[in-house]
Amino acid sequence: MLINEIAKIAGLSKDGIRHYEKMGFFTSTARSAGSRIYREYDPSILVTIKHIRDAQRLGFSLAEIVPLLKAYADAPPSAEQTIEFLDARLVVIREQIASLQEVEAFIVEKIGRYRSQA
Repeated sequence: MLINEIAKIAGLSKDGIRHYEKMGFFTSTARSAGSRIYREYDPSILVTIKHIRDAQRLGFSLAEIVPLLKAYADAPPSAEQTIEFLDARLVVIREQIASLQEVEAFIVEKIGRYRSQA
């Protein structure tokens, strides 16, 4: 598939797909068409893009996702391993939420102080 087809189906920009490729999530092959060279992508990268987006929704950065997808490709986890992984991720997310709530409380307190001085 050509990049514009992948982009349309995946709902990504061509630059986004090129960025994912540069990061090592997948590869493409060159295809000549007259004087132009096009990049050909295997349709299976649509599944990879779905996995990337799922991992981003779990709060992982792209740099963190690269090794996760490679590990997944080498040995897909069992249902039990997936549950353990998601449980551990839930702990991290809840810690981040608690931390952000502390920041929120601090900001609200500061706003209150400034309003009372005004």
